Formats: sequence, C-alpha cells, structure tokens
Amino acid sequence: MLYDFITTHLGLMYELGGSFIGLALIVAFAATLISRFDKVPLEDALYLAFITALTVGFGDVSPKSRGARVVCVFLAFVGLILVGILVAIAVHALGIALEGRK
Repeated sequence: MLYDFITTHLGLMYELGGSFIGLALIVAFAATLISRFDKVPLEDALYLAFITALTVGFGDVSPKSRGARVVCVFLAFVGLILVGILVAIAVHALGIALEGRK
C-alpha cells in the first residue's frame, strides 16, 4: 500500500510539475517586490514570501509598506491554491492506493 501511494503521488506531482514551477516563480517575483517595497534583503523577503505562500505565518516577520502588504495578500491566495492542490493530490493518491489494496 505504501509503495502504491508513493508511486501514485509522485506520478501526479510529475504531471503538475509545471504548475508548481509557475507558482514558485510567482513567489520569487513577489519576494523581489517585497524586497523593493520594504527595502529589506532579498533573503528576508524570500523567507516572508514562502512562509506566507505556504500559509504557515510564523509572525516573526511582517510586511511594513502598503505595497508589500498587498503582495502578501496575493501570496496568501496563491498559497491557498498551492496547499489545496498538494492536499488534493495526496488524498487522490491515497484513494488509488487503497483501491489497489482491495
């Protein structure tokens, strides 16, 4: 069952690889905008962008300018889509693995 789950999950992730690359590029571009708006190093902006996009939200870093806040709201919506796709793929792969077990 575990083998079926992993192979199905990886197969589905491979099919959606372009979507994930596109979302990663959106996050990287948004980090560049945050870096310029808030005048922070790009590393800090990347950290904030990925934490926001992955809907983790530690709260240790927050956007200061209005432009960076708008970008972070956009990233939160992109993150909801990303996390939703990941969960849907995992649930679908688990369903296929359990069907194969019957």
